[in-house]
Formats: sequence, structure tokens, C-alpha cells
Amino acid sequence: MSAKLGETIAISDLARACRLSMSYFVRAFTNTVGIAPYTWFIGQRIVLAKDLLAQSHYPLAEIALECGFVDQSHFTNTFVRRVGTTPLQWRRAAWGDRSLPRCTRSK
Repeated sequence: MSAKLGETIAISDLARACRLSMSYFVRAFTNTVGIAPYTWFIGQRIVLAKDLLAQSHYPLAEIALECGFVDQSHFTNTFVRRVGTTPLQWRRAAWGDRSLPRCTRSK
């Protein structure tokens, strides 16, 4: 599942791949992992996003798409709910004293 974080994947597809009913798959996953599949999947997307924020100069919109979010707004809203801060604030804290590149417009 981790390899497909940037893709849209339905829980029903995962259940079918395991040859289980969706309700049984969700119950088994939740009992084994401790959280529902969708919650786990979003959490893994946030982990990937944090890695990209800390290790790259990619724009937030590009990170959002790379991690499977619909757009930057969806990514930011989900990130704030999960982490408690915006992706940009988190990136600034992760970079610390290292300088972040400034986006400049060409005239």
C-alpha cells in the first residue's frame, strides 16, 4: 500500500485484492493495525509529505499531488488537522537555520 500513496485507491479494491469482503477487510485491518485503513493511508501520505517538505525544495502544490492529495488546499487542510500546523510552517521548522528558497516572479 505504501508504494501507491500518490494514487487514488479504494478500500474496496484492497479488500478485493485480499479476496475479502470490504467489511471483513476493514475489521481485520483495524484489529491488526489499530486504526482504520483510510486513516492509516492518510497518515502515510502525511509522513511522505513531511519527508518531501524537509528534504526538498518542491512547491507545496507539487508535494500535494505527489502524495495523492487532490490539490494544495486539500493537502493543507488535511495536514493542519493531522499535524496542527501548516505545511509551510512545518517546513520552516524542519529547515531551521538552513535557508529556504524564495519563489520569485520573473518580470
